Amino acid sequence: MTTELVEQRWNAYQKAFGPVEAGERESLLAGSVEEEVAFSNPDTQGKGLGDLTVHIEDFQRQFPGAWFRGNKLIVHHGQLLAEWTMFNGDGTEFLTGNSYARFGETGMLTELAGFWKL
Repeated sequence: MTTELVEQRWNAYQKAFGPVEAGERESLLAGSVEEEVAFSNPDTQGKGLGDLTVHIEDFQRQFPGAWFRGNKLIVHHGQLLAEWTMFNGDGTEFLTGNSYARFGETGMLTELAGFWKL
């Protein structure tokens, strides 16, 4: 698995959290995460593409128009550490956090964990 492919999958996953139409979100996630993906962050955890989609939709309801910019990505052996910044829908910076992810043998994300402090 190349670093370029890891970056493409991560960027698609991160874009799915942004203000995109439901069909585009579905396509971004289908191209980046396994059906049984496990995810967690300080205030939620879940398993499966369906739960992840609901989580993202809830996120967009709570923070309309919010989006993420990747700041730093470190990759090795099918894993990554990312630093990102979240922006509100009006473009103002909200917070910076980190994520850890694992990729399966198919090159899709299988585990996701976000870390931040408000």
